[in-house]
Amino acid sequence: MKKIIAIAALFLAFSFNANAQLASKAKAKTEAITTESIVKDHNALTKLVTMDESLKKDMMTLLNMRMEAVNSAREEDKKAIFDRYGLKLLGGLTPDQLNQLKGNRDLYTKLTEY
Repeated sequence: MKKIIAIAALFLAFSFNANAQLASKAKAKTEAITTESIVKDHNALTKLVTMDESLKKDMMTLLNMRMEAVNSAREEDKKAIFDRYGLKLLGGLTPDQLNQLKGNRDLYTKLTEY
């Protein structure tokens, strides 16, 4: 009888653990940055801020690099990676372009904060 209770307790403990892992993986998948969101952000940025073609291409490359880095990183490292790439993105803009971007607070926070 003690063995049956012990086996049942172990079974329940492992099943709860498996459910917790599945839930955390599902949450991580929903938070992943997608290519579609990158394209939308890039289009919004290029419509708001006047820039030449080379800067548009560089911004798209930077957004793609950020997406790959954030999606492949551990959860505790994602904010630091996002912040680092946000600073790089802002560093490529002139003061006038930066003021144009800061005029749209929603887009600014979407590009710079995780």
